[in-house]
Amino acid sequence: ALVGVPALLKLAAFSLLLILPSCLYACPRSCSCPNPKEVHCTFRHFPSAPRNIPKDTERLNLGYNSIGNIGSSDFANLRQLEMLMLHGNDIASVSSGSFYHLRSLQILKLSYNKLKRVDPSLFEGLTSLVRLHLDHNLIDFIEPFSFNGLTSLKLLQLEANRLRDLHPQTFITVSVLGTFWTSGLRHLHLADNQLEYLLPGTLQHFSKLEVLSLHRNPWTCDCHLQWLLEWDKNHEGETSLIVFSNH
Repeated sequence: ALVGVPALLKLAAFSLLLILPSCLYACPRSCSCPNPKEVHCTFRHFPSAPRNIPKDTERLNLGYNSIGNIGSSDFANLRQLEMLMLHGNDIASVSSGSFYHLRSLQILKLSYNKLKRVDPSLFEGLTSLVRLHLDHNLIDFIEPFSFNGLTSLKLLQLEANRLRDLHPQTFITVSVLGTFWTSGLRHLHLADNQLEYLLPGTLQHFSKLEVLSLHRNPWTCDCHLQWLLEWDKNHEGETSLIVFSNH
């Protein structure tokens, strides 16, 4: 017996449903995908972020490539991203708003790149970010309030950069009406920089700090650092302060 047209249409629709998942979750060429929402594109010599990453990707690893800059549209469609690994590249610039749409992002790793400055537009929109890794770059200046709006941020890794001084409002994560400022950071790593001193107001906005590492900096040990010792004494048992350790 001949198969009717409606039956053929149903068969075609069913076949399409079987094919669609493989199209939606197509793993980008030269990458590996351990599961449909995880994409690994490491050691591929990519000069820029690949454009064909599935939109529902939650974990993206682009470590150890040759990416030189991040464009404003590189990750605009990846709104479900929770982890973005960009370590071990040659990133020297990040366009304003590049991470703005990544409202679900919790971990951002930019370690071992060539960033020189941090400004307030760099991480705008990352309200869910918990861990930010900026260690082993060339950062010599961080504008005040560069981390403002990162209300979930708990760990900030800035080890092994070229920081010489820090503004008292550098680590503010919450600002209310421009008059109430605070920082929700719990772990702050500033070891291996070029810090000789800290202004007395640098730590006044921290209310939840648990670990502060400042070792391997060329400190000028004079009366201008007396306030830091007093701060440490007043927060004994609350914050682990590492200043002069060689390890």
